[in-house]
Amino acid sequence: MLGAAAGFGVMAVSRRAGIAGAPSPDLAALRPVFSKMGLAGILLIWLSGIGLWLFRYDLADLGAAYTAKLIVALVLLGVILAIGRVAGRAAKAGTPPPAWLPSLGMTTPILTLIAMALGVWVFI
Repeated sequence: MLGAAAGFGVMAVSRRAGIAGAPSPDLAALRPVFSKMGLAGILLIWLSGIGLWLFRYDLADLGAAYTAKLIVALVLLGVILAIGRVAGRAAKAGTPPPAWLPSLGMTTPILTLIAMALGVWVFI
């Protein structure tokens, strides 16, 4: 849920930025925090999923739902790393992030919820 919270936070900042034209410095300063929260969340998804698979299920074939969970988690990891990298470069350059970045950020809560739902489906 840490990853979902980061995704929803990014969406809230993006909505405020869309209304005001640009985020306030306080809201802009939250972007790296949300990026770190998202990365921590996806790492927890990976650690818990692989840990359960290794220690509880003895590397058994858990089927298509587990494979789908891994694929969604991999896509989510890529999205989070891309957002962090692009936003970090923009912050260092002192420029606003690209216009497409908030749209990409809006995929993170959805992907997180899908990965978590698949994990619950597989491991319960």
